[in-house]
Amino acid sequence: MNTFAYCSRSLSRFVRRAAGASPTLCPPTTMATFDLSSLSGRDLVWFKLHGIQGQPYWYGDHHTTALSARQLAQADLEGAVVFVSNCWLTGDDGTHSPMLRALANANPRAIIGGPGKNYTLANRLGATDLLALYLRWFLQVGFTPYNALRMAKVRMVLKHQRHDVHMHPATADTLAFRLWQPLEILTPEEIHHA
Repeated sequence: MNTFAYCSRSLSRFVRRAAGASPTLCPPTTMATFDLSSLSGRDLVWFKLHGIQGQPYWYGDHHTTALSARQLAQADLEGAVVFVSNCWLTGDDGTHSPMLRALANANPRAIIGGPGKNYTLANRLGATDLLALYLRWFLQVGFTPYNALRMAKVRMVLKHQRHDVHMHPATADTLAFRLWQPLEILTPEEIHHA
């Protein structure tokens, strides 16, 4: 599976394993140096950066600007499943962020992410990293994005039942991730201009 991952340097510990590919790190990569063509022709694109509610940017460590909505809207994500571990892909009330709208304009096969703040585990492969790993496995064997996400969540729940007495809040947060098709996000006017 042709996978691309872009993450904050401090969040990269488990990304290589989960993505099955070496991630691009921010820093040293920034919005100014990111190569949009690196997103083209991918099966799976994973972003694990920092999002801030309502902002049209994602950030790496030390608030280094990693990507803008304007850049993402110009990317060629056709055919890719985009997995977003970043906070605030949607508001807690389901409102679409500028970054989610930009991703939809780039025409991926599907976008997967969660509302509000999203959490990660620092000391073990879990939460969004584990969901990304399972998602990649199920996509590789031919599941549709929707069914791959469903099976990845089932696999997480089964793992939790075997190993944890209480579900970690980061795991519960990750199980709220959902899938969007670009046409669910864009207005008719935006589709016309995309």
